[in-house]
Amino acid sequence: MEIYLDNAAAVPCAPRTAERFASFLKEFPGNQESMGYHGNSVRRVLEQASEKVVRALAGTSEVSLLWVNSGTEALIAGVEAACRVRGKGTIVTTPLEHPALDRAVRRSAERHSLSVEVCPASRQGVGPEQLEPLLNRNTAILAIHHVQGETGAVTDLKAIRELLDRKAPRALLLADTMQSAGKLPLPWRDARIDFGVLSGQKIGVPGGAAVFCAREHAKVLFSLRSTEHLAGRCVPAAALTLADCVAEAVADMPGNIRHAGRLKETLFGELVRNSVPFRKTVPDEAASPYISHFLVPPWQGAILTRALYEHRISVAPGSACESETPGGSRVLKAMGFSGKERFCALRVSTWLENTPEELAVFARTLAECIARY
Repeated sequence: MEIYLDNAAAVPCAPRTAERFASFLKEFPGNQESMGYHGNSVRRVLEQASEKVVRALAGTSEVSLLWVNSGTEALIAGVEAACRVRGKGTIVTTPLEHPALDRAVRRSAERHSLSVEVCPASRQGVGPEQLEPLLNRNTAILAIHHVQGETGAVTDLKAIRELLDRKAPRALLLADTMQSAGKLPLPWRDARIDFGVLSGQKIGVPGGAAVFCAREHAKVLFSLRSTEHLAGRCVPAAALTLADCVAEAVADMPGNIRHAGRLKETLFGELVRNSVPFRKTVPDEAASPYISHFLVPPWQGAILTRALYEHRISVAPGSACESETPGGSRVLKAMGFSGKERFCALRVSTWLENTPEELAVFARTLAECIARY
């Protein structure tokens, strides 16, 4: 029996999605940037796909979308466009951001002579109380996650926007929505998000990603592809598949959230039942239902992950990009966890195909791995 519980890294492609992707590959072979019949045909359906995604995620027509190839590329393009829109000032970010966002911020800031300030985090993550001292009228951009990819902590973007209106009214809000787009409601209108991102791999599509932005920033964003080629050209089949899957995920979101919540409840119940000592990193009510992050000291998460591998079970000791580093999780370090604790984390992340039975098997197997540790 194989059990896949690493969906925050990449969601497996379901057979129906793979068939849809293959169908689009055959139907739309053209390059959307070419002038011929097939290029124009692809361009038209991609415009319709963009509108479908925008309606589903933002619920407003005042949003534009640029198709790219990966989540990393989407973050790079979003940060670069935001820096070009603002041009000067300070970028405020947090120590809890995905490495792709952190590196993109620092590269673009250096390129455009913007300064970077990183606000401190607490055991609860980062909220208005940590951000407020850093924000002022010189703040050009706030780059922050909606759902933290390692711990699953959810940021109240509406409260963040209210803080920006009060302290830094000219600041753009760039939200890393990689772990929330298609999974949780995006407060696009209430938070007045300027830039957001979407990755196909986070909802089971074999490729494709997008940057979406307030329409007033579209010209700058699109120029990264159309004139400077700093962003890649997304394979049309991936974009079309992603658009359909996003629309379906949003339509089914209430049920998907309930399903994920039941799985999380089952997980922690089974850990208790199997006498696995654990400590939740983030309270359930403050975290995405799709991500369960907990500590199992004194046992190291990376060693347990490798032990679970022998049982064909996939989890993660941290985020996919920094799952085993010399100093332990930098996210947990920023949140104030000790050196030993930073090595003792596990992340279990679920999606639609996971079942309560799988969580029960995982908990039982984890208990066995700890007993043999």
